[in-house]
Amino acid sequence: MVHLKFCPNCGSEISEDDVEFCTECGCNIFNPTQESNVSSTGFFNELVEKTSFPVIIFSFIIFGVFLFVGAVFWASFMASGSIDLITYLLLVVTFSVFFGGIFIGYNGCKDKTFIIPNFSLYLGSIFAVVLCILGFIFTFFMGIISALSSLLPFGSSSSSYSSSLQTQTPSYAPSIDLSGVLKILLFILLIPVAAYLGVYLGYILKENI
Repeated sequence: MVHLKFCPNCGSEISEDDVEFCTECGCNIFNPTQESNVSSTGFFNELVEKTSFPVIIFSFIIFGVFLFVGAVFWASFMASGSIDLITYLLLVVTFSVFFGGIFIGYNGCKDKTFIIPNFSLYLGSIFAVVLCILGFIFTFFMGIISALSSLLPFGSSSSSYSSSLQTQTPSYAPSIDLSGVLKILLFILLIPVAAYLGVYLGYILKENI
């Protein structure tokens, strides 16, 4: 076999004579047209290779610390009437997500190719935690409502009484608070923006400090 110094596909240096496939791209060194038995690197492979589970765990500790800090800081604005409750929650959460992202960017990103995988895993972890918490709360309240409905006597008399009340009381169409809906949409959009900016800024700080 003729020894090749570099891979014909990606140009990586080949240090061993008996290597048939490139360890970087999986190309067959002696027959580049032949398909490699090494699977190509996909998105989930990059998540495994370029992210660190301990860094993600510690980022949530940083997230929790700044959640308390942000709650104290932004509560003063809500107490003075400068912001409402929804704005307060939006600012506190994005504030915490941003600083958690800085920790990940500083400790988990070796170069720019690490930014997107770490951001993706961080954002996915945030939404997974939020959905789990909402799911537990929903399950808890549904269990309480079901238990109370089985204990309290709701007979035909009560149903007829409630129906008579419905006929007597006028029905009003519920009003939709568009500003509240816009704030909720803004809340959903600001979380990934704050996460990405945090990870990117953390990487920039690591490169320049």
